[in-house]
Amino acid sequence: DTLPQGRAGLVVGLADRLDTLAGLFAAGLAPSGTKDPFAQRRAALGLVGALIGWDLDFDLRTGLEAAAAALPFPAAPESQAACLEFIQGRLQSLLLEQGNRHDIVAAVMAVQGANPAGAARAIRALAERVNRPDWNTVLPAYARCVRITRDQPRTTATLAGCVEPVERELLTALQATAAAARQPDSVADFFAGFEPLIPLINRFFDTVLVMAEDSAVRANRLGLLQQIAALADGVADFSKLEGF
Repeated sequence: DTLPQGRAGLVVGLADRLDTLAGLFAAGLAPSGTKDPFAQRRAALGLVGALIGWDLDFDLRTGLEAAAAALPFPAAPESQAACLEFIQGRLQSLLLEQGNRHDIVAAVMAVQGANPAGAARAIRALAERVNRPDWNTVLPAYARCVRITRDQPRTTATLAGCVEPVERELLTALQATAAAARQPDSVADFFAGFEPLIPLINRFFDTVLVMAEDSAVRANRLGLLQQIAALADGVADFSKLEGF
């Protein structure tokens, strides 16, 4: 569809589509198979297309909650969840039709799927980053931090708990990175903070045994790597990328 030319048209169009989708799902009239008598796929595509076209950050969960609250009958949380999943499915299809890689779309959608415009921006930025020559040194460094901590209990690293100099150096650099101002959903800001840590991360793994026999030392090292992994929170699930 042609994008709304003004903010008033945009707002009315968003409200209309959210009301239609939330109401029909709440009434048990969600599309099934190839049957879509109320053109809900078209409504969902129009919704996400308008948000992306206007580059407007908008949380679909909040929008559906507002639409559900205005319905003349109750909307169960299950129907809202199903409606959100349906809209996200159309968003994913749209992003793939635009020629984006499946793994990049999956990585971003896993985290930013409720914000179509934000997801589209992140996918463009991540696609550009993945195509750089040094990508095969960036992703492995991050992946090492995630894989070794994936099934471990959460813990927090402290400078007092560091034994080796490289541990203290890495944690100090990480704390400076975490304290720096950045957009929490920005791919560019994530890499700007993470890339300077890569030499220290590699030296850390080359120097220390993460799974040390001493439980306190082991917990501190795992906590350090968990904090590095958490830098990507709100940005993307990089474990879904090819080569992770």
